[in-house]
Amino acid sequence: HVLLGSTRYPFSVQGGYAAAQQGRLWRSHYPALLGLLLVLGAAAALACRWQIRRASSPRAELRRALEADEFLPYFQPVVRQGDYRWAGAEVLMRWNHPQEGLVRPDLFIPYAEHSGQIVDMTRALMMHTAQSLAPYAGLLEDGFHIGINITADHCRDLSLLDDCRTFLQHFPHGRVVLTLELTERKLIEPTPVTLELFEKLHAMGVMIALDDFGTGQSSLNYLRQFKVDYLKIDQSFVALIGADALSVHILESVIELSAKLGLGIVAEGVETAAQRDYLARHDVDFQQGYLFAKPMPAAQFLEALAARPGATQLPQRTPPEIMRG
Repeated sequence: HVLLGSTRYPFSVQGGYAAAQQGRLWRSHYPALLGLLLVLGAAAALACRWQIRRASSPRAELRRALEADEFLPYFQPVVRQGDYRWAGAEVLMRWNHPQEGLVRPDLFIPYAEHSGQIVDMTRALMMHTAQSLAPYAGLLEDGFHIGINITADHCRDLSLLDDCRTFLQHFPHGRVVLTLELTERKLIEPTPVTLELFEKLHAMGVMIALDDFGTGQSSLNYLRQFKVDYLKIDQSFVALIGADALSVHILESVIELSAKLGLGIVAEGVETAAQRDYLARHDVDFQQGYLFAKPMPAAQFLEALAARPGATQLPQRTPPEIMRG
């Protein structure tokens, strides 16, 4: 409603509609336009909601973290039988989140495998590992094993060959033995591509290990279908040494099976001297666990290598990429 009066002449103009009439006039004169506005508003609201959810989704957050190089390698040493010197290390992925700090792998690795992003994340981890260790290859004994976990997603094509070749090219020939540890969260099918992949990996000198052996349904199938070099005994069996007779019998059967098949064996999760000594008596080739060392960032791992008797000392100035762990 509008009322305009003249300041020079004695008249005024009144127009417009009363407040109660506006909605009725819109509905009676412009129903199509009103309906279109409602539809466009609803569409805009749905688009905004989708965009907000997409920006905050786990997939988008993992992609952002990958682009920001937030996935770092942590190293847990593996010791050999007898002298318990470091014979290698398993590379474990850690997420250095800018707000949350270090994120446990069990909180993001399963989703990364489910979404298919684990391949790119592992490729970045391998490159990060090579760049961290290669300048200090002199600290590593010849044949030092570097273990990296892979899943079924890595075995769908031959791109893993290029990733392994690039990794090994960072080191002097024979200095590092790359070991790929097969996880069983997804079943690896013995397709022609997979069989060709494993054959070429072995020709390249890359070894294959079955991770957490004894806990998955596919372990025995893998032994039959693929050429495997090592078995890694799951820590759940190692933890029951001296406590559960049945589990110990299973553990002894696995050790005996590996010997008959000519496979190396690694025991995970060794935390006590009693477990260490039991495994040593049963001729387990390698051991890994908190008793020997916890997973550590690259800088700490290199410092520990340099601290060994007779080892080459680290330079006084350490490159920034080493110190980021």
